[in-house]
Amino acid sequence: AAQPLLPSVHHSGLRPNQVSETSLYGVPIVSLVIDGKERLCLAQISNTLLKNYSYNEIHNRRVALGITCVQCTPVQLELLRRAGAMPISSRRCGMITKREAERLCKSFLGEHSPPKLPENFAFDVFIPARYNSSRAKCIKCSLCSMYFSPNKFIFHSHRSPEARYLQPDAANFNSWRRHLRLTEKKAADDISHAWEDVKAMFNGGSRKRTLPRPP
Repeated sequence: AAQPLLPSVHHSGLRPNQVSETSLYGVPIVSLVIDGKERLCLAQISNTLLKNYSYNEIHNRRVALGITCVQCTPVQLELLRRAGAMPISSRRCGMITKREAERLCKSFLGEHSPPKLPENFAFDVFIPARYNSSRAKCIKCSLCSMYFSPNKFIFHSHRSPEARYLQPDAANFNSWRRHLRLTEKKAADDISHAWEDVKAMFNGGSRKRTLPRPP
């Protein structure tokens, strides 16, 4: 079973390029303050927590979850080298936020059980309680009341004067995660995080999930 996420070290008044250390699943990860946010070294996460997965698996999962890397400047890269997060030979490093790191790791290491949502919680068309597999018919069209799996729903449409339908770019396994969005552009954090957790479920193969042993 996956170990619980440990809280990060909290700092008041984060300074630009401030180097700290946080913990994911009991593994210490170097963090760096970039643009006012504590970001974690993706390469270090890949080489420790996710070392049983390939570069392509991690990259594809990150893209599917909508996680964008911020590339370090040469000065920031040197700070990460000195902190032991990156080897001396490294030439670049992508950084992601603590929340994004938790989502990425959880998608590989966490249990695929329905996320804990607020009582009586439901999306307009997405029904989390029905989402028990990648092909589950968990989306109910508000116009025709038919149920669809997420990847089939994005190709379902109705003609109406006010509707705008954009054809999805590809019918691949992860396509719906990029095209299904919250109707509120500035949704509350608990709603946004719940939606992120839902999208992280059933996201790719059934490889055995293992946690690295702490040194």
